Amino acid sequence: MSKLSVKQLWNEIYGKQEEAYDYAGRRMLKSACENANSQYEPTIDHIRPLSDGGKDIKQNINLCHWKTNAEKADAFPHWKANGKRFHARRNRGNNKQTYYEIVEEKEERKGCLYSAVPLKMLAERH
Repeated sequence: MSKLSVKQLWNEIYGKQEEAYDYAGRRMLKSACENANSQYEPTIDHIRPLSDGGKDIKQNINLCHWKTNAEKADAFPHWKANGKRFHARRNRGNNKQTYYEIVEEKEERKGCLYSAVPLKMLAERH
């Protein structure tokens, strides 16, 4: 459990937006924050799970739909959610602190190649 609240993170990430889509393409509603009875509930996900050495810091936290979070569970660094494949790419910030970026893996029909689509680009699609 994070020391940060879902509503606090929503406001920091999405501001006054009433709806947003998580990295797997699922719709979340601000009004559904902390409402386990809603099909649009956003939840806090630790990209690198706490059980795998991840930290409860903003650089390791992402808001995602409850179904996406349930499908990912403690999978790391590769997982599937909403029929798509993702992995966590390790990066270092200016202060040399490690953070992870969620990347969608797009498989091509010929061969085993994939193109990495960073989370920022996924958010811009919606």
